[in-house]
Amino acid sequence: MKKIFLIATVLAMTLWSCDKFDVSNDNPDVALNINQNPELLLTNLQRRSIREAVSGSWSEGNLMGQYGARIVFTSFDLFDWGDQSGAWNNYYYTIRDAKELEKLAGETDLNSYVAVSKIMQTWAFSILTDMWGDVPYSEVNQASEENYTPMYDEQEAIYTSMLSELAAANTLLSGSNLTQIKGDLLFDGDLEMWRKFANSLRMRLALRLSEVSPSVASSVISEIYGNPGQFPIMESNEDNATLTFLAANPDAHPVTEESVYRVGSYNEYRISEHFVTMLEGLDDPRLGFFADPTANSVEEESPEIVGMLNGVVDGPAYTYQGGDAFLSKFNIDYFYFQPNTNQARLMLYSEVQFILAEAAQRGWINDDAQTFYEEGVTANFEYWGVELPADYLTSAGVAFDNSLETIMTQKYINLFYTDYQGFIEYKRTGFPATIEPGPDAFYDVYPSRFEYPSNEESLNNANYSEASTRIGGDQITTKVWWEN
Repeated sequence: MKKIFLIATVLAMTLWSCDKFDVSNDNPDVALNINQNPELLLTNLQRRSIREAVSGSWSEGNLMGQYGARIVFTSFDLFDWGDQSGAWNNYYYTIRDAKELEKLAGETDLNSYVAVSKIMQTWAFSILTDMWGDVPYSEVNQASEENYTPMYDEQEAIYTSMLSELAAANTLLSGSNLTQIKGDLLFDGDLEMWRKFANSLRMRLALRLSEVSPSVASSVISEIYGNPGQFPIMESNEDNATLTFLAANPDAHPVTEESVYRVGSYNEYRISEHFVTMLEGLDDPRLGFFADPTANSVEEESPEIVGMLNGVVDGPAYTYQGGDAFLSKFNIDYFYFQPNTNQARLMLYSEVQFILAEAAQRGWINDDAQTFYEEGVTANFEYWGVELPADYLTSAGVAFDNSLETIMTQKYINLFYTDYQGFIEYKRTGFPATIEPGPDAFYDVYPSRFEYPSNEESLNNANYSEASTRIGGDQITTKVWWEN
């Protein structure tokens, strides 16, 4: 089992874009030992970035993908997204540490650490570019060269580089006599699991180009699928890129009672009416796992799950459907009271199956799309521990019909509580088509991205301004390059 363990933070947290990064050689407890202990960097960068992904998924990602909605403090659900500078900073802290790890490991021929660093950087960069568009990439972590104002790379160039970096990581991990890595919270040092994650992630990123560069998407996915010995991918739920937290604070899941996340804050979020309607329409038993019946219906001894409408202004939101007692919470025992049952999900095997289903449906690989699709559905039921009804795969709305919409409906359910992936895939494909702005939303079109942090405008103005102009304006409604 992959677990977080407590470790002392050994690195100065210095933001790459405005302050100098300088590992002091005067600290005998840190700098003189870091070359011999790369695991210290690895543990720290994994812990920070994964906790950020989980927290962001709960508070923003689930709302953006309309899996959840808020009953109070609803401004985010009205598309007042702000600049999300906390997430921006945390992912760039992660990248800074990962680049330092890559440098140190490269100097000592520790190729396993180099490869893992590349994979973690790419995962973090993919979230940054998918959520902001053009972002600093090629000039990141150059403070030692006195470059404190990195340029913003175009998203197309970033994607080209990310696909290349993951391919390079796979090649490194295919070598012999690799050093066993330590301090690995994600796969506990299993390098074959890292290879599978690298190639599976590479397919995710390739598929993101389906509408803007289908030839690249097709080429990458067919190359990986057609050469399993050279490019191993996730083959079962045993290969999931997930992390199980510890049972005690500070290493419990960050959105739990054990982590001192307030129950009042948890109760501000409810399963969305959109998600409930979808799952009920499919007669999907995962609904009964994801959410609790309303308090009122339990008291009346007729339990039912009722969702909250997205995009309702404060006041009316709190009284919607009768108020708090008439709206369903997410499964509070599993997602809140248990300190570590809910994993951090970077990527699941079931997502890989949906990627292959879409690739086959588009004619990119010569195999049966239905087989991949049904395996993806089955694997996701197994992951959540929900029994798959005997007739589910042949039922209305679920039965495979070779349409992208059917594949994406199940993929959307699969991406629940996985950073921003449900929202990102909606913006790529337009599915589920039922996602739409709420009645009180500030925009009548669904936003596409976060605005750049305000510090970028003041501290890196020239590059910020150039990027803002290039993408069509620093607004949440500006589409990113790959968007449908």
